[in-house]
Amino acid sequence: VVVGPAGYVISFVTAWFINELDPKIRALVTFVFYAPSISGNVYIVWTTLFSGDRYGWLNGWLIKLGVIEASQPIQWLQTQAYIMPIVIMVALWGSLGMGFLSFIAGLQGVDRSLYEAGAIDGITNRWQEVWYITLPSMKPQLMFGAVMSITGAFGFGGIVTALCGFPSVDYAAHTIMHHLDDYGGTRFEMGYASAIATILFILSYVSNRVVKFILSKIGK
Repeated sequence: VVVGPAGYVISFVTAWFINELDPKIRALVTFVFYAPSISGNVYIVWTTLFSGDRYGWLNGWLIKLGVIEASQPIQWLQTQAYIMPIVIMVALWGSLGMGFLSFIAGLQGVDRSLYEAGAIDGITNRWQEVWYITLPSMKPQLMFGAVMSITGAFGFGGIVTALCGFPSVDYAAHTIMHHLDDYGGTRFEMGYASAIATILFILSYVSNRVVKFILSKIGK
């Protein structure tokens, strides 16, 4: 509910702003934003940042600022109240992947003459340009980004496992993917696990149909 739609919107807005930059700067910034999705050890950074001892970067900063005592560091990834916000934040940061790259490509492919024609037809601001020209011109990229966001949202469990282990403390970030892994890979109740997988397939299909319907209304 959070990671899929929010990650999709953040990817597009980020791509839109980057597209307005100078070409040389744009290439560098695009690489910086896309790099997290191709890094195999990306979670090492986050586990170090939120490490539960005083050597964790966040705890270290809080200790230096006098917010917490060195003898009582915060167990970020072992405290139920912090787990879900942290993994959502990491997931949103990591959502700038293939969908983001496709948005950049789509924005680059928009015919610039359409903006001139739009200005003649009465378009007066950037938001109207985006709704009536930019978005309709990149519907294939928008659909691809939506599919990637939906897939990433349903595969959200991998981030939780990498940061918090499986299961997470008090099942604070137990997702449907963890439920599937639990019954399919640990308990070997394959019938129930198959039912979960079927439900996931149906949810994915319905989500894609909804996105396709919404995209068909863009620019109308």
